[in-house]
Amino acid sequence: MGRYRWLGLILATLAVLAGALGALAQGTPRVVVIPIVGTIDEGLAAFVERSVEQARRDGADAILIEVNTFGGRVDSATSIRDALLGAGRPVLAFVRERAWSAGALITLAAEKIAMAPGASIGAAEPQPAEEKTISALRAEFEATAERHGRDPRVAAAMVDKRIAIEGLTGEGAILTLTAARAFEIGFVDLLAASREEVLAAFGFPGAVVEEVAPNWAERVARFLTDPTISSLLLTLGMLGLLAEITSPGWGVPGTAGLACLALFFGARLIT
Repeated sequence: MGRYRWLGLILATLAVLAGALGALAQGTPRVVVIPIVGTIDEGLAAFVERSVEQARRDGADAILIEVNTFGGRVDSATSIRDALLGAGRPVLAFVRERAWSAGALITLAAEKIAMAPGASIGAAEPQPAEEKTISALRAEFEATAERHGRDPRVAAAMVDKRIAIEGLTGEGAILTLTAARAFEIGFVDLLAASREEVLAAFGFPGAVVEEVAPNWAERVARFLTDPTISSLLLTLGMLGLLAEITSPGWGVPGTAGLACLALFFGARLIT
């Protein structure tokens, strides 16, 4: 009987410990980290949309985007913005180096923004700088900034050089802010040197971090939808078909042209 009593005591102790460990695990926040690195393109947009959906499905407590980009496609940036705004959980941003152009819009979609010392944000004038495009992108920046209580005029000045803000930028210059200046005027929430510092300051100390990465299809799509590669494929494809049309029979130029066009349109199907 004494043996069974001891066995029951051990099992009860293990059950209590398992329950305590389970409660502790449940109390530890989970944060999904999504890298926004390199050119903003359709492949990156597909990757971010999938990652946000995965974070929502898996019950992550927050999403942290880590940004280092010179910019890229506006349509892809707006797709990423919309995905982040609809994430249904806190979205944090950490600008490690720069968030220029389309990258600035993506960063503004976050509820909280941290920047590393020496980082910068802005420089978002569209190219070509046509009035219609400037007006639309300026409104997108303003609306995104307002959503999280940021000064919309500062956001607009990153897009439209006609906007002058005393002490920040004069008319005729596109606004780009250093991390220190952005923090000084309250446009971002934190200066931080590391991911751990960002998470602790924004309420997720000691969080379990899951850093996601593009799958093979998204990597291929990112390469093929890069603006330089995409333009090259389209140009080579059209030139190949043109050369084939102006010569008898069917040969290498037409085959190469069709292959380039297949890659051009195939990448869009992947995304």
